[in-house]
Amino acid sequence: MSEAVIAADLDAGPVPIPKASQGFTPAWLTRALAAPVVAVEAQRIGEGVGVLSELHRLTLAYGAGPPGPASLIAKLHASAPEVREICALYGVYEREVRFYRDVAATVELRTPEVYFSAFDPASGDCVILLEDLAPAASPDQVAGISLGELTEAIDGIASLHARWWAHPRLDELRAIMPRAAEPPYADVAENFRACLPSALEALGARGHHGLVRVSRRLAGAIEGLLSAISTPPLTLCHGDFRTDNLMFRENPEGRELTVIDWQVVMQARGPFDLGYLMGGAVPTDLRRKNEDELLRRYHGRLVDLGVAGYGFDECRLDYRRSVLFSLVYWVEGLALADPSSSRAAALFGCWAERLAAAVDDLHLESLVSP
Repeated sequence: MSEAVIAADLDAGPVPIPKASQGFTPAWLTRALAAPVVAVEAQRIGEGVGVLSELHRLTLAYGAGPPGPASLIAKLHASAPEVREICALYGVYEREVRFYRDVAATVELRTPEVYFSAFDPASGDCVILLEDLAPAASPDQVAGISLGELTEAIDGIASLHARWWAHPRLDELRAIMPRAAEPPYADVAENFRACLPSALEALGARGHHGLVRVSRRLAGAIEGLLSAISTPPLTLCHGDFRTDNLMFRENPEGRELTVIDWQVVMQARGPFDLGYLMGGAVPTDLRRKNEDELLRRYHGRLVDLGVAGYGFDECRLDYRRSVLFSLVYWVEGLALADPSSSRAAALFGCWAERLAAAVDDLHLESLVSP
C-alpha cells in the first residue's frame, strides 16, 4: 500500500491506499469509514464500463458502535499498466478526487455521497468509496433517453454551469480542471486525426457519406473548434455527459437524478455538455420535436440562476459547435471499441445515425467549411 496525499482526515493519520481489491479488509474499511466493520463481501461490477477504474460493490457488516453504509461502491485505480499510463497522462484520478472534495458540495446537481477518497501523486494510486445508488439505473443509449429524463438532465447540468459560470475560482482549479483547448485535452486533435482513417471507412460502410465529408473537414478545423469552445465565458463542464453517467431512481417524491464519473471535468462553454448528450443519446425524432424548446429551457435556467450577458443566439451557436465536436468522441471511441461486440456495433450504429441527422438539421458543415 502507498501513503495517501489527498485523503480523509482521521485521527489515525493518512489511510493507505489498497493496491488491489484484496486490500478492502474489515480493518482497512474500519479506518476509512471510521466505523466498526467486521465483515465485507466484495463483488466486481461494471466490467467493460468502468474502463479507467475498477469498480467493486462492498457489502458490509458492523460490530458494536455507530454503523456506516450497508453497502458502497469502491472505485479503485486500474490494474492494467497501459490504462494506468493513460490515467496518469490525463490526470483523471486526481481530478475526480478534487471534484468531489472541492466542487460537488457547491452545486445543486446531485452527485454520489463520498465516504472516503485518497490519491497518491507519487504512485498514481487512487481509491474513492462512494454511495451505492442501487436500484438507480441509467437509460439505454441505444434505445435512447426519454424526454422526461432528458429534461431533468438538462436542468441538472444547467445548475452546475450557472454555479461556476465565469467564477473567479476557475483560475484556481485550472491546473487540475483545465480548459478544453489546453493539455491534456488539446491532444484530442492529434488523436482524432490518427483515428480518422478507420472511422471514415466505417462511416462509408454505413452509408454516412455526409459524415465522412464533415469528418475530413473537421480534421483541419478541430483546433479552431476547441478554441471557440474554450473562449470565455467559461464554466465547469462534466466532459462526459452521456447516459451511462446519468443514474435515475424513483423515490416517493418523484424521479431523482444523480450524475456520476467526474474524471474528465473541464472548463468550457456550458453547452458543451448539452451538445454531447443531444448528439448521441437522443433519438432523432425526439430531438427534432423538442430541440429548440430544450435549448431555450437550458438558457432560461442559466438566466434564472444569475448568468448575465450570454444571449440565446450565442448559446445556440455554442450548442451547434458542441454537437459537431461530439463527432470527435464517436471517431475516437470507435477506435477503442471491441469489434466483436454486438452491443458496441449497435451503440456506434445508432450514434452515427443520430449524428448524421443532427449535422444536416443544424447545418453543422458550415462550421467547418473552407
